[in-house]
Amino acid sequence: MEHEGGLRSIFQAYTEYRKRHRKMNEFEYLDQTMYLHSSEYLRELYRGADKKEKKQKLFDYIQRFEVNDKEFKGYYSLYEQIGRELGYIEDEEYIQIPKSLIAEYARQMMDDEDFVKYNMRGQRK
Repeated sequence: MEHEGGLRSIFQAYTEYRKRHRKMNEFEYLDQTMYLHSSEYLRELYRGADKKEKKQKLFDYIQRFEVNDKEFKGYYSLYEQIGRELGYIEDEEYIQIPKSLIAEYARQMMDDEDFVKYNMRGQRK
């Protein structure tokens, strides 16, 4: 019985190792298959992709099946993640503008509109 527990832990460790270090032929298969695998399976492959070439295979696979659109959430998020890592997709930069500045701008726009209306009325007279 003691050997059974030790043997089980060896197999579990080997399974985890295989998941983390997938063979290249598992990724090359993606070039030839006519079937779209689930995004969960592709994400599992991604977790084991320890080389740029493997990640490139996944990226190309998602493009080939045209599921690299926001409509396909699972595929799209993986596609973006790999794309950023490979340098194909850049992170968008956002500038935060303080609310007080936006409010001041809106006030000025309102004042300018009133000024334009007043001048237009004054010219008609």
